[in-house]
Amino acid sequence: MKIAIAGFQHETNSFADSVAARRDFDRPGGWPPFCTGAEMSRIISASGTPAAGAMAEASAASVEIEPLLWCIGLPSGPVEDAAFEDIADDICARFRAALDAGIDALYLDLHGAMATPSLPDAEGELLARLRRIAPAPFPIAASFDLHGNISESMVRDCTLLDCYRTYPHIDLKDTGARVMRRLISLLSGTPAPVLAYRAVPYLASINDQCTFSEPTRGLLAFARQMEDGEKVECVSQFFGFPLADVPDSGPSIIVQGHDGAAVEAAADAMLAQWIAAEPQFATRLLSAHEAVAQAMRLCAAGGAGPVVIADTQDNPGGGGTGDTTGMLRALLDGGAKGAVLVHIADAQASEAAHAAGEGALLDLAIGAGQSAQYGAPVEGPWRILKLGSGSFTGIGPMYKGNPIALGPVALLERDGVKVIVAPRKMQASEPGLLLHLGLAPEALPILVVKSSVHFRGAYQQMARAILPAIAPGAVEADLLRLPYRRALRKPARTDSLQA
Repeated sequence: MKIAIAGFQHETNSFADSVAARRDFDRPGGWPPFCTGAEMSRIISASGTPAAGAMAEASAASVEIEPLLWCIGLPSGPVEDAAFEDIADDICARFRAALDAGIDALYLDLHGAMATPSLPDAEGELLARLRRIAPAPFPIAASFDLHGNISESMVRDCTLLDCYRTYPHIDLKDTGARVMRRLISLLSGTPAPVLAYRAVPYLASINDQCTFSEPTRGLLAFARQMEDGEKVECVSQFFGFPLADVPDSGPSIIVQGHDGAAVEAAADAMLAQWIAAEPQFATRLLSAHEAVAQAMRLCAAGGAGPVVIADTQDNPGGGGTGDTTGMLRALLDGGAKGAVLVHIADAQASEAAHAAGEGALLDLAIGAGQSAQYGAPVEGPWRILKLGSGSFTGIGPMYKGNPIALGPVALLERDGVKVIVAPRKMQASEPGLLLHLGLAPEALPILVVKSSVHFRGAYQQMARAILPAIAPGAVEADLLRLPYRRALRKPARTDSLQA
């Protein structure tokens, strides 16, 4: 038994000004680099990706794998058509060669919310091309991100599929292993499942999707009860990525099993739960200055652990530039001494800090290099407290084991407020960067992270409080403010997000 493995991931924010070029898939911050063949096997097997979980599961079952290609680009605006075509053609060519060599199945590590200017359903197009190469019943199995905007064409061309069950995503490897386990079972004689697809008729903001709380926690529990029965094998719930302005944007449900009637009934029941839950998708957020003031009050009251403020609208994991300055200005305006912001992507500031050295003063304005429309750079002078290479291994639940290379990083301070600068952006859900610069996150009074929900995987337990906040940025939290043109579904609520 021999199974080919390939991965191609991107989460597309249609409202971000950036694009993903081919080079952006080579060395993305926080994730493994573009890799193929034997190099892919070595790099990916040591990572925290779904493909790593699939590889481990195959190895445990003594199944041979054929690594084709794996890559990921950080969330941004659309993937350039040329970049998609280059990588998709490479995967297809390698897949044809693997078929000629006698593989029995294909496992894909996908996201589900990739779009290009010409292809609003990029993964659907990739799957269709692979299906033309290997028509059904050749087994093609895929794992997806929970934020996938899943189309009927994706479902049609997958033999079986599943997605993460957590947000923050702390089950990437588990998801890959689940899909591979089912794929091996199918190759061992288990019949292919029936798949039932349902589209949920509204959009849900990513700030409402955390699986630590309702309504998503209850929706997942309901699905587990159905999976505990005999007739439903798998209930995959995709929360959708609402910043992708595409026809299939929004949550969806795919139920799988071998009793067609039971699968259809379970899909209807799950959809009814989502419709009933719609009023609960209504997180309210603080302004940047309100969040800083509340954090300072909480610190004055005493207690253990940092107050964590989420700078949700500049989340690089949602297409943010990672260099907006609204939260940094709010910290300085509020006199939040001891606070640390992770991090601002500013290659010029990082280079200047390393040239000046630790202890020096840096008379330079930082930030806003890619986001001037959201606010101006923040002027110095900045004291350079600590320098680092920016190369370390992820230790948090999402990036654990991933080689991280941000380039030369620096810890700066002005008026008692600290900020990390780095040449590359990365979502601030990884405590390894703080430790790399000698900071213990649990000892900080206030920690500001450029993240929406993923940071909770590392900081939920240690934080004395978590305050999601709004400062200007590309990852719009209030979906009602977005000028949708192609999405067919509407936001889940009609009230403003801001308190």
